[in-house]
Amino acid sequence: MSYLVLARKWRPESFSDVVGQKHVVLTLAAAVKADRIAHAYLFAGPRGVGKTTVARILAKALNCENGPTDEPCGTCSSCGEIALGKSLDVIEIDGASNRKIEDARGIRETVQYAPLSGRMKIYIIDEAHMLTREAFNALLKTIEEPPPHVVFILATTEPGKIPDTITSRCQRFDFHRISSPEIEGRLTEISKAEKFKIDDGAIKLVAARADGSMRDAESLMDQLISVGKEEITVDDVAAVLGIPDIDVFFALSDAVAKHDTGATLGALEGALDAGFDPRDLIDGIVDHLRNLLLVAAAPSPERLVGRIADYKKHEGASTALTEDELLRLIRIGVDAQAAAKWSTQPGLIVELALLRMAKLARAIDIEDVVRAIENAPPAAGGGAGGGARTGGAAGGTGTESGGGGAARGTGTARRKTSAASAPSGGANQPAVAVAQKPAPVAAASSIDVARWPDVLERIRAEKPALAAFLGEAVPSGAEGGTMKLLVPNGSGFHKDQLRDRGNMRLMERAASEIFGGTVKLGFTFGVPPQAPAEAARGTPTTGGRPAPSGRPGAAPAAGTDVSQDPVVRKVLEIFDGEITAQEKEER
Repeated sequence: MSYLVLARKWRPESFSDVVGQKHVVLTLAAAVKADRIAHAYLFAGPRGVGKTTVARILAKALNCENGPTDEPCGTCSSCGEIALGKSLDVIEIDGASNRKIEDARGIRETVQYAPLSGRMKIYIIDEAHMLTREAFNALLKTIEEPPPHVVFILATTEPGKIPDTITSRCQRFDFHRISSPEIEGRLTEISKAEKFKIDDGAIKLVAARADGSMRDAESLMDQLISVGKEEITVDDVAAVLGIPDIDVFFALSDAVAKHDTGATLGALEGALDAGFDPRDLIDGIVDHLRNLLLVAAAPSPERLVGRIADYKKHEGASTALTEDELLRLIRIGVDAQAAAKWSTQPGLIVELALLRMAKLARAIDIEDVVRAIENAPPAAGGGAGGGARTGGAAGGTGTESGGGGAARGTGTARRKTSAASAPSGGANQPAVAVAQKPAPVAAASSIDVARWPDVLERIRAEKPALAAFLGEAVPSGAEGGTMKLLVPNGSGFHKDQLRDRGNMRLMERAASEIFGGTVKLGFTFGVPPQAPAEAARGTPTTGGRPAPSGRPGAAPAAGTDVSQDPVVRKVLEIFDGEITAQEKEER
């Protein structure tokens, strides 16, 4: 066969020809020029980024008739033999098929012989991570102290599988994925030299599909050239690579934006019936969502995968999803990509991912909830200060859902919180989607209890687990340099963690740094946060817990209809919502 594939025909022959690995070739060229060649190298990185190519160029630099030189001539007999893989002084070994201890012993025996024609004898072991542990052990001493005329170059895509004893005896160079612009530039150069026409959009799509591998990009170009068309377009690339038409992706994203599961499944079935591979389909969906995000966040045609005209044509559809929604959808898509790659049922993975996307409820920022409640007129039957506001009055303390940690009472809640927890006045109390804890009793001394969230953040930075135990603690006041905290959870393990001497020192140090001066912490366990405040007002209690009341903000009693709670009614009124389920919270 006279035809030579592009990946071999355009293989770099010198350090200056290497694309995308400037940090590697500059260091190696300088080492050759200064005659500071190591006895062993480890080249690590993804497939098709130039590891073996750079190893051959280094071998040329060492054995060139004009060398050692950082610019091998490429014309002498030594350079020619190395380029063709025929040099007897450059031994390339496939680690996958020569992985046994017997193969390692063979290397150990041949290193003693001097090179036949060149200055150095270079062993290039490709896919070195495939060698067995016994083979590595047999090579250990040889790699550490080879004869002066021997250089080892180990190339691997999985450096984590190389024993540390081997890695520590090599100079390691990490090869990076090649950027899309660099791949595009190389493909443009090849197309001009090979005299075939390919439009810029097609080159961009090929570079994107290559995923940082120059060899993959050149192989894809070979496929496209074999089609025999005068000019290769984006549609040709999509047809050859099995990528669905852009209209398929817009149909999917439109259905997802409308939360129409039927239309979503219909568009998916149409694409699968057309013969598209589910793995290619999910790859295309992720690329499409990324393009929509770029159109929305930072319009930049040169960064889009495909044609900008496609997204101008669907301009209305391109704005149907918000940036936050696109980020959430992309996360689902990326997870599905990873799962589909190894699954025996990739179609099912893609189907479930698209259903999740279509059923994904629109996110509501808790800060928007709080702001809407604060700005709304008082609910019927609710007086001023009736407890319907979260993180409201000065000196009050809001709560952050999920972690249970307090947020500073400045009239706003922390962003990106999914929902606040309903206050629990006792066992089997109904849980409400959005509610709030009563504000703690105001500080009784110079200690500002509203700064407790700052103390909690300081503790979280040093010991996150301890901060988690403090999540339910609510400040109830301060007296004589001691900050009082109520902890509803009274389990023995909980108490032990908070009373631990080392933990107590850490907590009190953090409090002292925030409040200034020496601050002690006093804990009361097993008492609901509202009990002291209610008791101070003479509110009747039952079994140590305050009895349910009809005031706004109070937790409804077990078995009651939470839709009658004033706070719940106000939230439903503002967001035009409805209660779909009511759960009981166990204490």
